[in-house]
Amino acid sequence: MFRVFVFLAVVIFPAAYVFADGASPWEQGQDLEQFYTQYCSAPNLEKHYFPSLDTQQLATLTKLTSEVLWADLSEDLVGHEGSSTQVFGRLRTLGHPIAPAFTSMLQQAAKEPMRTKYVYAYNTNADQRSYVVDTFEKLGKSDAKFGAAMLTVLECRIIRNVKSMDPFVASRVAQVKAIKLPKVSTSSAKASSNGGYSEPDCSCGGGNFCYGPRGGHYCITSGGKKAYVKH
Repeated sequence: MFRVFVFLAVVIFPAAYVFADGASPWEQGQDLEQFYTQYCSAPNLEKHYFPSLDTQQLATLTKLTSEVLWADLSEDLVGHEGSSTQVFGRLRTLGHPIAPAFTSMLQQAAKEPMRTKYVYAYNTNADQRSYVVDTFEKLGKSDAKFGAAMLTVLECRIIRNVKSMDPFVASRVAQVKAIKLPKVSTSSAKASSNGGYSEPDCSCGGGNFCYGPRGGHYCITSGGKKAYVKH
């Protein structure tokens, strides 16, 4: 699949906006709404920024961008401050409309059982998340103009998701809601022989063990891999 991405970057050289000072449009001091109005108004952003791609190539690139959008949002949903919460905060401060579905998603992510489900999905999909982000970055670096267009599309979709809830994100949220968590003890914290512990509110998710101060600085997932958790 990555060969397909590299091929796209070599043969397509789209004109794209590059943010003048390299800052994200939602950071303090940047005009988020001006950026959105100027660069994110096209209904189909990928088709707008990559007009020379055929249908299959466009679908491949759109899928990759969607996966990176979800990977980025996943950070917010497990309690790390990511791009989406920054956009959410800026829009709320400005008094601009925010999608009710997005607000509801954030509220549910802070409560059980969705809190544990999001953390469980985050831990389980660590390798996939790393793969898509790495692929996106490698493709973006293969050509400056192509990469600038990719970044612009991603930034637009991050903002648009807060404003109107991206259909791809909505489908992933539905998948997380349908997760049936492994059964864990609801009594006191359960210790393991190597110093970890598991409990209902363990940030590592059901069936995993946390290590470090209460809440865990890192987890050993059900797959046996170490996944770091920020606190």
